[in-house]
Order: sequence, then structure tokens, then C-alpha cells
Amino acid sequence: MVTNRARTPAGSPGPVRKTDTVALTPSAMTEIVAVLAKHNPSAPKAAIRRAASVFAATLENGVAHAPIRSRSSHARPMNRAAGDLRRPAALDAPVEESQGEGFGEVLSTDQGRRRVIDYATPVRMEDWAGPVAGPAEIERHFGTRRSTLHEWQKRGAVIGLLRGERKHVYPLAQFVDGRPIEGMSRITKIIANPRAAWLWLVTPHPNGDEASPLERLKQGRTDEVAAAAQQDFG
Repeated sequence: MVTNRARTPAGSPGPVRKTDTVALTPSAMTEIVAVLAKHNPSAPKAAIRRAASVFAATLENGVAHAPIRSRSSHARPMNRAAGDLRRPAALDAPVEESQGEGFGEVLSTDQGRRRVIDYATPVRMEDWAGPVAGPAEIERHFGTRRSTLHEWQKRGAVIGLLRGERKHVYPLAQFVDGRPIEGMSRITKIIANPRAAWLWLVTPHPNGDEASPLERLKQGRTDEVAAAAQQDFG
């Protein structure tokens, strides 16, 4: 008795074997994360990891739907394989050219500054930072000497915001009984820019409850706030 064996039609990709699959190992994922971090130095680590995961999932999905054939003696000649790579008809279609409006007139520096001022909406520091005070006011109300305040700022225990060219003011919400909040220096080591650090501290964070990181510091949840800062800025 002769059994008819099914033959693979000419030109078909053939059965998928285990050796045709591609797996992303942990070391490969580490290299993907490293490449993304190198080309996106200012991006948070959490965003880098999410992008790497999306890339890995997309790659694995593409491999699953387009398996790689191993070379064999039955492989098609190169010239025939190349002939199967047809150019899509859309690529041969005529391209419609259009002309934009261009860059417009060239403005002088003064004209440019005036237009920026017209577009920009001035915002007082107190509108986003809350009540602030200078060294003299803090010494008068809290009894904190200027030298002590300067030392706190140098260590990152308090945040000073630059008002004007040289003058610093200090958000009052970071003081409890005239002293800095415990754990503030851990946050300023992670977020070096004072304005960015303070804005992050007073904005409700999506992790956990609706309390701002500053309120969580006042509740003694220093480790939790430091971990969130490291995730966002580390």
C-alpha cells in the first residue's frame, strides 16, 4: 500500500520549526533598555522600561507572524527570491507636491521678544509655589538665622527658589515649627532643579492616594516619596 505524502507547494514558506523562533532573553532586554537610555538621557527610567517592553512585545508578535526560514538545500535561488519582492503599487504612484506658507518675515530680536511677551501669560510664583518668604521674613517669624537657612539650603534640607537674578525666597509649606521637613534632603538629591523639585512635591502624585508628595513627607512617609522621586527622575 502506497501512502500519498502531502507536498509543500513551491514557493510556500514551509512548516515552522522550533529553531525558527526568536526569544528575547533577559540579557537582550537589558541591552534594549541600555540603547533606549543612551539615546534618551533625559527620559525617566520608568518610561524607558515601558518603551522597552512595548518594543519587545512588538518584535515577538512580528516574529510569531513572520517565522524565519532556515537556509537549506531546497532554498530558492537568490535571483528568484528577489523577484518576489514586489514594489507596492502605492510607491509607484505620482507624488503630489505642495507649497507651504514658508517661514514668513524675519524679525529683529526686540520684535521677537515683544511677540513672546504678548503670547506668554505671566504667572506669579505664589500662584504655583504657594506662600514664600525671604531670609529676613523667615528670621523675623521663625527666629531662624540667615546663616542657618543658608546651611539648610546648601545641604538640600530646604528648597530656595530664585526670584530675580540673585534673590532666593523659600516656600513656607516646607517648614514645620520653623524647621525643615524630615527627609527633604533625600528628595533634593534625586531632583536637582529646585523649581522642578518643588513643583513635583506640591502636585498630587498618581501613585497611592491623592496626597501630594509634600504632604506624605509631613506624614513621615519618606521612603515612599523617595521611591516615587527615584522612579520619576532617577
